[in-house]
Amino acid sequence: MSFFLTVKVAFAGPMASYHIEKGKLHSGGSAQVEVLENSPEKFVAKLSYHIQKKILVPIPEDQLKGETVFEFPPDFRDERGYLELETKGVIELEKAKLQFVKRVNWRGLKDAYQVLILPKNGRSKIEAIYHPSVKAAGWGRVLVTFINSIPIFNGYQVVIEIDN
Repeated sequence: MSFFLTVKVAFAGPMASYHIEKGKLHSGGSAQVEVLENSPEKFVAKLSYHIQKKILVPIPEDQLKGETVFEFPPDFRDERGYLELETKGVIELEKAKLQFVKRVNWRGLKDAYQVLILPKNGRSKIEAIYHPSVKAAGWGRVLVTFINSIPIFNGYQVVIEIDN
C-alpha cells in the first residue's frame, strides 16, 4: 500500500484547494483544481467539486458533485495563453470556446484576467479569474453557472474561491 501512495504522489500534478461560498440552495462545499498534463502539446486541468445542499432542497446528490476536465493549448500553462486570448478576444477549442472578458484586480492582485469558458457540452458556463501568481492552474476564483434540465438548478450559480 505504501508503494501505491508513493507512486501516486510522485506523479501528482500541481493542485490547489478551494471552498465553495454559500448560496441560495447550498451551504458551501469544497473543490480542487489539479493539473493533469503540462506538456508541449497541451495543458490539462481538472476541477473537482462537492456542493453541500441546504436541508429540503430537492436536488439529487449526483448533481452536487462532479468534475470537469479542461484541455487548453500549452500556452495556457502560464500567462502567454491569456495574453493571446486578450488580443484575439475569442479562441475556439475542440471542446470549448474561450472568451476574454476584461482585466480585473482581485484580492490585491493587479491585472488578473477574467475569462469565460463555454464548454461545448452545453452543461455549464464558467467564468474564471486567472493570475500567474496563483498556484496550480492559476485560477483564483471560478463562477460556475449550471445549465440543467432540473428547473431549480438551471441557471444556478456557484462561486468557488481558492483557499488562502
